[in-house]
Amino acid sequence: MVYPSLHPWIGRVLVWAVVVSPPWLGAEVLEPGINPIVRLARVFNPQLVDLENQIAFSERLVARYAEHSEQALTVGLGYRGCRGDSQAADPCVTLDLGCEMPLDTVILVPAQREIFGDAGIFPKRFTLAVSNRADFEPHTVLYASDQRSYPASLDVPALFKANQSARYVKLTVQEGQHKRARDVFGLSEIVVISKGDPVSFGAKVSVVGAFDLAGIWSPEALTDARTPFGIWHSSSNMKRALGDAVTVTGTDEPLTWTVRLDAPAPLDRIVLFPYQENAPFEVSVFPEVMTIALEADDGAALGSVMEWKNPLPGMNHMTPMVIPLHGKPARSVRVTATRSSAVGDRKLYALSEIEIWSRGKNLADSRVVTRGYGGVLSTVTCLTDGYSSEKKIIPVANWLHQLRERDRIERDLLQMRMVQQQAASNSELNAIWGASMMLGLTFLIPVFFVERRRLITKRRLDQIRKRISADLHDDIGSNLGSLSLIARSAHKQLVKLQGPDEVVADLVEMESIARESSLAMRDIVWLMERQQDSIGDLVQRLRETAGRLLREIPFTLDCESTRMASKLSLEAKRNLFLFVKESIHNILKHARASHVSIRLWDAGSQLVLEVADNGIGIPVNEDAKPVAVRKLESRACLLGGQLQISSSKEAGTRIRLTVKRSLLSTATALS
Repeated sequence: MVYPSLHPWIGRVLVWAVVVSPPWLGAEVLEPGINPIVRLARVFNPQLVDLENQIAFSERLVARYAEHSEQALTVGLGYRGCRGDSQAADPCVTLDLGCEMPLDTVILVPAQREIFGDAGIFPKRFTLAVSNRADFEPHTVLYASDQRSYPASLDVPALFKANQSARYVKLTVQEGQHKRARDVFGLSEIVVISKGDPVSFGAKVSVVGAFDLAGIWSPEALTDARTPFGIWHSSSNMKRALGDAVTVTGTDEPLTWTVRLDAPAPLDRIVLFPYQENAPFEVSVFPEVMTIALEADDGAALGSVMEWKNPLPGMNHMTPMVIPLHGKPARSVRVTATRSSAVGDRKLYALSEIEIWSRGKNLADSRVVTRGYGGVLSTVTCLTDGYSSEKKIIPVANWLHQLRERDRIERDLLQMRMVQQQAASNSELNAIWGASMMLGLTFLIPVFFVERRRLITKRRLDQIRKRISADLHDDIGSNLGSLSLIARSAHKQLVKLQGPDEVVADLVEMESIARESSLAMRDIVWLMERQQDSIGDLVQRLRETAGRLLREIPFTLDCESTRMASKLSLEAKRNLFLFVKESIHNILKHARASHVSIRLWDAGSQLVLEVADNGIGIPVNEDAKPVAVRKLESRACLLGGQLQISSSKEAGTRIRLTVKRSLLSTATALS
C-alpha cells in the first residue's frame, strides 16, 4: 500500500477514512461499497456530511406526507369570477356557515390548470375576512394583500390561520389574472376548518362578479369538497381490500348498502369514496345512479336526501362525494345503486368507503355494512375500515396541511440538493487532488532530483557553449582577421615591387578566404547565442547576411509576421538561417538574377519563409529535376516543414518553406 509510505499517521488516516465508515461520516447517507474518493471527500468536510444527513432526514419526513397527485376534473371545476369593468366593485365570494363557530383555518384551493404550463387563475391581490354579520360590520381581516402579488402555487392550497369565532367568510379580490382582456380569478374550493373538522361543505355561497359556465364553473362548486388534488388519503400503501365491488352479469338490479348506528344522531355529512382499480390503468368509479336515504330510530324512512346521476356517463371520479346533512337526525343510512358502472369489460356496483360524520366523529368507523342484492343480504366490513382502496383516509384538514408542508419541504430539498451536489463535487475534486498529490509525492521526489540534475547539466552545457563561442570569436576570429590584414598588406607590397602574378593571385585568394572564414565564424557564434533566439533577431541577422552576400544585386527583405518576439529553438534558428543562406548562394551561382526578394509571414499556426529571384531558374538534370536543392530539402526535413520550389527561365525561381510554429518554438527540431 502506498499511503503508509508517505508518513505513518497520514497513511493511517487515509486507510481509516476510505475503508472504515465512522458514524459521523454520514453512514446513513453513504451506502456500503461506495467510491473511496467519496468517503475521503467527506472526512475533511463535516458541513457536507451534515447537509447530506439533513437531506436524508427531509426525504424520510416528506415520504410520510400525502402526495400531490393532480386529477383532471371534467365537471364542477370550481368558481370563476371577474371584474366587469374598471369602475365596477371588487368581485367577492361570501360563505355562510349557518351559525357562529370557532374557526381554525381558512383554506383556498387553486383551480386546476386549463392547459399544460398555464399560470392558473388564483387571485393576485385579495382580502380574506370573517365576521358574525352578513354586512361584515364589524369584521376581522385574516389576510390583506399589499401592492405585491400573493405567491400562490397551483400545486398546493393556501392556508390562513383564523383563531376567531365567526359565521361568514368573505374573499374580496382586488386583482385577478389578466386573461383575454379580462381580470379573472378562480378557485376550486374554499375549505373552512373548525376544531379540526371541515364545516364549509355544502355551505351557502353568495357572489359578486360571477363568470359562470353551467356545469363547469358555479358558486356551489366552491363547497362541494371536490378539488383537483384527488382523494384525501395518506401516501402509504397498506395493501388492504380495494373496497366492495359486485359484478353485474345481467340487467341492472338495485343494490343497497346500509349502515346502522347505535343510536339516532344529528348527522353533519355523508362521505362516499369511489372504488379505485389500478390494472391495467387507474380507474375510479361510483355507480352511475345512486340514492342516499335516512331512516329514523323505528325504521321509518325519512325520505331521500339526494339522488345522484353521473353527469358524464363513464367519467372517472378521482374525488370523494360529500352529501351535507346540516344536523339531520337519523339511526341508519342507506345507499341505493340502480345503475352499474363499466370498468373495462365488467359492469360493477362498487364503493371503497362510507363515512357518516356527526359533531367531528365518524360514526360509521369499523361498523358492519349490510349489503342487499338480488334478494340476498350479506355483511361487508371493507367499506368502513378507514381505507380508500389501498390507502388510509386522513382528515381533510390534515391532508391539506400535508400537501402544503410536503411542497415546502420538496422546495427546500431541491435547494439543498443543488448545494449538496456543488459541495460534493468540490469536495471530491479536492479529495482527488489531495490524494493525487500525496500519492505523487513518492514519485515526484526522484523526478525532482532527475530534473534538477538535467537542469544543472543543461546549465553547464550552456556555459561550455558560451566559452567556446567566446574563444572562437576572440582567438580564432582575431587570428583570421590578422591573417586577412597580412595577406592584404603583402599583396600591396608585391604589386609595388611588380612581383609574379601567380603570387599576387594567391594573396588575393588568401585574403578572400580569411575574410569569408571570419564572417562564417561570426555566423557560428551568433547561432550558438541563446539570448538572440527570437524571430526578430533572425530577421535582423538575415538582413545583415543578405546585405553582405548580395552586394551587387538589389534585394528586399520583408517580415509580415505578428509574432516577432516568439522564441526559436537553437536547431530551428540554425536551420532557418542556413536555409536562407543556402538559397542565396544558389542564386549567386546559377540564377543570374537582377533582383532578390525574401519574405516571412504567418499562415494560421504556420510560419512561411520565401526566397524568390527573377533569374534564369535552377539548372535541371536529365530527369528534369532541379539540381543544387539537396541541402534545402535536407534543411526542410530537419525542420519538419514542407518545401515548394517553382523555377523557370522566364519567371525565375521561387522557394517556399512552410513550418508549424510548434516545431519552431520547442526543442523538437531534429539535429
